[in-house]
Amino acid sequence: MDDIIRDRPPGYRYSRRGTLPLIRQLSVINNSRNALLLAFQWVIIVAAMAIAIQIDSVPVYLVAGLIIGTRIQCLAVMMHDACHGLLFSNRRVNDLVGDIFVAFPLMLSLDLYRANHLQHHRHTNTIHDYDHRIQRRDPDQHFPKSPRAMFWLLVRSITGLNYYRVARAGRIWAPIANFHNPKRFGFDYRLSLRLGYVAWAVLVYGAILWSPFRWQILGLLLIPQFFWVNVFNRIRAMAEHNGLPDNHELNGTRTVIPTLLDRLLIGPFNVSYHLEHHLFPSVPWHNLRRLHLHLMADPAYAANAHVTRGYWGMIQELMPTRVTHGNGESMDEAATPTAR
Repeated sequence: MDDIIRDRPPGYRYSRRGTLPLIRQLSVINNSRNALLLAFQWVIIVAAMAIAIQIDSVPVYLVAGLIIGTRIQCLAVMMHDACHGLLFSNRRVNDLVGDIFVAFPLMLSLDLYRANHLQHHRHTNTIHDYDHRIQRRDPDQHFPKSPRAMFWLLVRSITGLNYYRVARAGRIWAPIANFHNPKRFGFDYRLSLRLGYVAWAVLVYGAILWSPFRWQILGLLLIPQFFWVNVFNRIRAMAEHNGLPDNHELNGTRTVIPTLLDRLLIGPFNVSYHLEHHLFPSVPWHNLRRLHLHLMADPAYAANAHVTRGYWGMIQELMPTRVTHGNGESMDEAATPTAR
């Protein structure tokens, strides 16, 4: 928290006073629930693969890819929770399971992701925040955009034309791009961690390549990752900090109240309650909505917190709207309504 104070002017930080007793209650990790949820994601992935390979039909492969993509987004959110030590209460179990069953299948490393992500929390929306610096350099992440520019951003994302930008920014989390141990963010990606990924890759990809259905398995596992990262995960990332005033802590991060479709495609496991997560990162996913409701009961919090209804509502906020002034002149302004 000292980093936030140094990075920001006085009065920026939201006072946690009076909330800490509740936070202690909400910060209990449900190990059995998370274990079952993780197993459930892989049961769905394996079942979708098996059915698609058995039927061997293009439409079925497409449906299976859609289903697997939604589960991949769930794994990505679980990696985020594991980064904060919220997947399992035992840190060794959290990191081991988080790597083997969550990060490595996404071609990422939990330790590399953690090194970057915790720095993002310490220096949110400042020059010391890698995510913020990437957004400043990437024209795709400059907002607000006109409706036409937003349309073409989504078209380029769906067709993969701007995937290289996501891949370039995300290389800092990938073991293959850090095998020489560049010590980004001061993190020593030690040899044992690097060899652990090699052992996993040899065993898992070796078993897949040994299978007579190697190309079907690889396609069903890897192609949905490409699509979800470049479209739906991009939309989720757009929502978190873009297009906000950021003159105090409550309007520097956006919470999105998701629709059912939002939860399925973009923001599972309450990841869209992002403001609450930044304020209290010790609270696991299953308690974030409860925390949101408690905080919103405070009129001062509700008046200042940036809360948006639905990811489509977020996209609308990031597009300018035409405003006519009393003198007859008009200008473009960012539409940033706060939902209540």
